[in-house]
Amino acid sequence: MSLKNEEKDKRSRLILFFVILALLVVNGALIINLLNKKGDIEEITEEKEDLTEDVMRLNGELEALDLELVNQKGKNQQLDSIINIKEKIIADQVSQLRKQLQNKNLTKSQIARLEEKIRGLNGLVMKYEHEVDSLSKLNDYLVDEVYAKDQEIIKQKKEKDEIAEDLSKANIQLDIAKRLEVQTIVGTLIKERSGGDKEVTKLSKADKIRVAITIDNNPVADKESKVCYLQIVSPEKSTLHNAQKGSGTFIFNGEKSLYTLKQNFTFNNSNEKLTFYWEKSPAMTSGDYTANVYCEGVKIGSTSFSLK
Repeated sequence: MSLKNEEKDKRSRLILFFVILALLVVNGALIINLLNKKGDIEEITEEKEDLTEDVMRLNGELEALDLELVNQKGKNQQLDSIINIKEKIIADQVSQLRKQLQNKNLTKSQIARLEEKIRGLNGLVMKYEHEVDSLSKLNDYLVDEVYAKDQEIIKQKKEKDEIAEDLSKANIQLDIAKRLEVQTIVGTLIKERSGGDKEVTKLSKADKIRVAITIDNNPVADKESKVCYLQIVSPEKSTLHNAQKGSGTFIFNGEKSLYTLKQNFTFNNSNEKLTFYWEKSPAMTSGDYTANVYCEGVKIGSTSFSLK
């Protein structure tokens, strides 16, 4: 009976041993599995932290991609329109990438693709900045060229004005040089006779006043037909004037003036001689008379003579 009990106890102990051994194996497997899962969790956590850092870094790069072209604005209207177009293109692409980065379940490969896009966008920004800089330099060059041309035009205009002024002065000097002058003016009293006029000294015996003029030679004066105006001024400072005898008005210094007589002549630079006759009138008195001679709007001679 005791032998059976011993065998029974021995069998029970053997079964217990295997049960304990099985439990140990199972527990070991569970522990190993748990350790493996913990490592996986730590790896996933670390990967997520890396991904989060990558997302933050890419967001930072997107923030840095704000196109700094504003300092180039305001120089040229056409350049500003180009800058605005390029800024819009960059802003749209930055907005799209920023939306994709907001996805909380991004994988490493997706982040890598986004990073590649951002690198490409960064290169595009650099390209645009280079283009804008080139256009800005070209604009500055064109502005300088336009300024240089404007200065050249101003210089040419100034030179032209100076030439015109010199020419005007030369023309004025030439006009002055071309003016005629009276060589002699002689006023006398004339008594009419059948055998010929006779000079007298008294106004009471005279029939006419004769004013004889000799024009001085002038080689630069135009050889052409001209008009000579004679103005005889009485002692009372009034011009002897009678429209029926040929008197009239002419322009002198921009104003109308009276003349006593006028005569057409052709200037040939040959000391042309002109003679004027004015009939005595009852209103004439003795005293000092003045004879002024005008031609081409200029006073070319004057003399005084006394009538007794």
